Amino acid sequence: MKCAQYGEHQASTRRLSTVTMATAATILDDIDDKFCQCCLCFEQYEDPRQLPCLHRYCSKCLDKEIKRNRGDLKCPLCQQEADVPKDGAQGLKKDFFMNEIIEFLDIKKSFQDEETHECGDCSKIGKARSYCFKCSEFLCDGCHEYHMSKKSLKEHRPYLLTLKDVKSKSLTLQKLSSLKQAPMCKTHPDDVSRLCCKTCDNLPICLACTYGGHKSHEIEDATSLATVKREDLRNRLAILTESKDKIEQEVEKTLQMQKEVVATADTEITQLDHDAGRELNEIGRALETVSEERSNASRQIRDKWEGERERRQQTLEERIKRFRKEHEEMEQKFENDMNTNIRKSNETYNKKESKLLGKQENVERQLREGKGLISQARGSKLGKTEGAIVNGKSTIERMQNLIETGSNILVSENNWTAIQNADRVCAASEPLIRELEGKFPGLDKVLEYPQVRLSPGRAEKMKVSDEPVIEVAIEDITRKEWYITGVAAAPDGTVVITGGTGGPQAHISVIKLDGKISKQKLIGRVGRYPYCFCAYFRNTEFAIAARCNATIGLYNADNNSYHSTDLSKVIYKKMEILSITADGSNDHIIAGCWNDPILYVLNGKLQLTRTINLPQIIKSPREIVVNNGAIFICCESSKSAYAANMEGGLLYELTKPVTAIRTVPFNVCTGNNGSVYVLWVGGDFISSSEIDCVITQYNPDDGSLLTTTPVRAVAGRIAAAEIDGAEKLLLASQFGGMLRVYGLEEDH
Repeated sequence: MKCAQYGEHQASTRRLSTVTMATAATILDDIDDKFCQCCLCFEQYEDPRQLPCLHRYCSKCLDKEIKRNRGDLKCPLCQQEADVPKDGAQGLKKDFFMNEIIEFLDIKKSFQDEETHECGDCSKIGKARSYCFKCSEFLCDGCHEYHMSKKSLKEHRPYLLTLKDVKSKSLTLQKLSSLKQAPMCKTHPDDVSRLCCKTCDNLPICLACTYGGHKSHEIEDATSLATVKREDLRNRLAILTESKDKIEQEVEKTLQMQKEVVATADTEITQLDHDAGRELNEIGRALETVSEERSNASRQIRDKWEGERERRQQTLEERIKRFRKEHEEMEQKFENDMNTNIRKSNETYNKKESKLLGKQENVERQLREGKGLISQARGSKLGKTEGAIVNGKSTIERMQNLIETGSNILVSENNWTAIQNADRVCAASEPLIRELEGKFPGLDKVLEYPQVRLSPGRAEKMKVSDEPVIEVAIEDITRKEWYITGVAAAPDGTVVITGGTGGPQAHISVIKLDGKISKQKLIGRVGRYPYCFCAYFRNTEFAIAARCNATIGLYNADNNSYHSTDLSKVIYKKMEILSITADGSNDHIIAGCWNDPILYVLNGKLQLTRTINLPQIIKSPREIVVNNGAIFICCESSKSAYAANMEGGLLYELTKPVTAIRTVPFNVCTGNNGSVYVLWVGGDFISSSEIDCVITQYNPDDGSLLTTTPVRAVAGRIAAAEIDGAEKLLLASQFGGMLRVYGLEEDH
């Protein structure tokens, strides 16, 4: 029952608050009795007192709360702690505003119930015609007319509330405040208090008091002080209202972000299902192909040997009498040879089938683990957004209470209401305003999910051809004596090279395998070392990085357009970019800098999204490439190659090749089958003559060395490319403008 009454009381309070916020002339008739009920005893307020949070209760109810809490006091509504005065609830501030409303409701009820009263002037018992707030008495018809006509009572007329005023239902808080005269001086009860002693906690005093006990105190005119208090309160309420609107917007944004969290997680799982399904379908088709090839191979072998048997049998039958023994021996030999070949063929295809089944098992396992990671992340992120929403709503409720209370004080024209209450509202707003100076809890990364990569399994050994299958001089590069510091290829076979021009500019060139340049772009002044690096991003876009001026851009090979951003102006430090890689599927462009153990991650809009702190052993990432959620790094300082995860954790060091020369990692790239290729060079990095080099292939799962191929060439850049339906390695010489294409085939 009390819960229902409390709910009705809250609804009544909200209705009045809505009216108060809507107009300065609040209609008193809209206030019902429940608004004046204490939410502890559910009776009309008796000697109401306000806590620092501005919630009000009966003084006797507060004394009970203090006793129940053993001398402590918390607001029963908002749980804000309050200091308990020495004399208990009597030491808390009186609620003048509520007292005015209660007094009006009592008078209103008396008029409506047509109660009889003793006239304050003639002492006759009868129905009241009006109520004089100056006399604090009900008046009969005759005495009301006497008040209105007698010159000696002229000062009483502004303080008369008539039955007609009550019945008109148009009486406002503003009008009620004007009917209330200023309080009488406690020291001189016959004098009206028109002054205020700030030294004595804004005590109302008269002029005579300034010559007595308040002579040396700080005195203010009540009207002037009320004007100042009202203006201060208006300013505070404006700040609170603006802050409340901002929090409501943040809560709305967070609610929307919560929806996006769920939608993003669903999209990620759907995409993961789609990727896994596609991979499993390809493996299934490959298994069908292996099965069909096995059958065809067995049939061909059987057909071949059966034909040979028939031919020899015909020959032997002609000489059967003389060569029966030889015929029997040969028959047995043919049978053995046929079975041996079939067995070898089955062994070959069993190996292929076993590899494909292993890949299928890896993909299914990674699919299960990926879904589990995303689901776990989704639960954690939903918990964060729920906490932010609850905190935001709680702050809004506290602000709303302050705004409503302050607005009620503003619409009252009673100066003493403003004097006694404005400071408390301002004091209660201080901790909220300080709290709002901090930022609403950030959720910038709430939509980021753990990266899940589907890796079919261990990469196949690929043998690099001993000699290049294509070797051409790139026409303009060779003729103009420009140099190459970057090479990259798109899935459609588009090849882009970048480098210096010998001057302050760098070049971006789209080349053909006959050495001709189809498109070319010269870019800005890139510094005293016009090195320019590139990596394939997505569609027809390539990520471009210039070393000395620290610019990162995107080049469109389709329309030859280019735009860039200066990374040093975002990081606010001088930097020289040494390497760049890109992962278009995750909207990542990653740059590494000279003598800097930090990688910088940008999105497709060339906005810096985060940084990756590399392991301590990696001081200067000369070359980097991203592959299946791992970053492979050629370190210039340690002269070694490493693999790290996307959070910067060291996975493993790549095995150095065993050669007759002392080699260092110069460049790195990835192949379509997941392999990682590293170009190791011996001698001088910037030599313009051919030197001993080694191309190594690694398994990206554990960094194990798969193949080693020595080559002799000018040190340069490597990239994998799809050419004529097969994957090949491109090796572009830094000097001389030479492009060599090496073949790749499985090494059994």
